[in-house]
Amino acid sequence: MDYFLLKQDVRYTNVPALLKVRETIDPWKLYDLRPEDIVKPLMFHVKADAESIFIDYLEGPIPLFSDALKRLIQAYMPELPLKLTILTQIEQKIQKNYYIPFIAQLKAVHPESEWNVNQNVIRNLVLHADAIRGHKIFRVQESAAPLIVVRLDVAESILRRDFTGISLEQVRVK
Repeated sequence: MDYFLLKQDVRYTNVPALLKVRETIDPWKLYDLRPEDIVKPLMFHVKADAESIFIDYLEGPIPLFSDALKRLIQAYMPELPLKLTILTQIEQKIQKNYYIPFIAQLKAVHPESEWNVNQNVIRNLVLHADAIRGHKIFRVQESAAPLIVVRLDVAESILRRDFTGISLEQVRVK
């Protein structure tokens, strides 16, 4: 089965940027956030202008799904916990709903993966076939950055719809 990294499309450069994330979310929990860490909807002010494009997948510092992407992902994983996050830009009078997905993390990195010098960033991901078997959507546990991987059927569903700002990169599986 083929798998793909879900990524923010780099061609979209004028996208909203979250402000004061570390003041809203405890920095120690930022990369290992759990549903119970968020008791009420979060609100982030964003740096955006009138031409900013609110894309369907915002990669960082925490992954955020648009309402449309959330509905598609829930079709494949109805039990996936999601937390509402409101993005606001007061000057432009913009408010958009996004969702933080709490996707299961798997130890899925194959030894043939390439790391940077400090061994903390994966440069070329290779997935371990036995570890990911049967999983449609998951996060790579060994990565400090939130790497979300989707199976071929999910990737095809994403491509068939009119999503904005989503890029899919095929990952080797051994």
